[in-house]
Amino acid sequence: MIRIRLTSDDLERTRVADTPDFGYELALGGAHLASPVPDRQLLTWRHEVASTWNPYHSRLFDLYTDLYLPAFFDAATQPAPTPIDPGSPPAVAHLRDLARSQALTPFTRGLAEGHPRAATTLDRVLAGLRATALDPYRRRITSLVATAAAYAQTQAELGGSDRLLSSVHPSVSWDGQHLRLNTMVDAVESLDGRPLVFQPSALATRITFNPLADEVIVSYPAAPAPLTRDPELHTPHAALQSLLGPTRAAALVAVARTPALTTGRLAVTLGVSPAAASRHASVLRDSGLIATTRNGQTVHHHPTRLGLDLAYGSGG
Repeated sequence: MIRIRLTSDDLERTRVADTPDFGYELALGGAHLASPVPDRQLLTWRHEVASTWNPYHSRLFDLYTDLYLPAFFDAATQPAPTPIDPGSPPAVAHLRDLARSQALTPFTRGLAEGHPRAATTLDRVLAGLRATALDPYRRRITSLVATAAAYAQTQAELGGSDRLLSSVHPSVSWDGQHLRLNTMVDAVESLDGRPLVFQPSALATRITFNPLADEVIVSYPAAPAPLTRDPELHTPHAALQSLLGPTRAAALVAVARTPALTTGRLAVTLGVSPAAASRHASVLRDSGLIATTRNGQTVHHHPTRLGLDLAYGSGG
């Protein structure tokens, strides 16, 4: 059990995240696939992922032990993913922990020694994990996290910090002075002026404690509901077409359906010129429905939360 004494200032800085930490969700996904004992709540998710799993990607499991969860997957979850840097501080710390526990394999030793082939393999493996275990569930994950955060906020509005901390999760208890976290680690911790952040997670099955330099994160299961695939998007609903126009509505649905869609691919999907596709994307971006990132000479488009809500909700 972890015990933390909270002052009134600590309580003022405490908050609940209302958006997912997709890097953490991806890392948890790998942990569940690596475990020989599936969690009942995630049986549907695990079966769906396993049905399309590439055995080559199982090298990922070398990064996991019972104690250590990789904490450097954020770059792989971005709309335009960037290569993983095995030399980044989080990656170096994780590989050092694996070495201390004598859990290095030829693959993870190659990462630790900076071999380019090992880093390339890791990028490919994480891209495969993201494509099968995360991307088809992004909207559902976002919804579960937002729902958990809304519940926590309601409790805070009804009864302040006391009610929030007493109700956020059964493994969290609060006596008015000390916060107790029922974890695998037994320790007394201090926030030292850092904000306390509760992070709901769709793939978490227990709470975890992560003291970072600028904040302390307590992750906890967002809901007991099974994690299922996002509903399919095919063609824009009539209501969306009336609002945006047929071509622009089709552009929004294409971006929502295909993360990091390029302008060239958008043009092919819409059957218009690249210049016309760029103009449609500009209007959607100016309206807050999509965002764009540049990778060299290539522009990638991805939906905002408002854009996703509009694209998916237009059929409801």
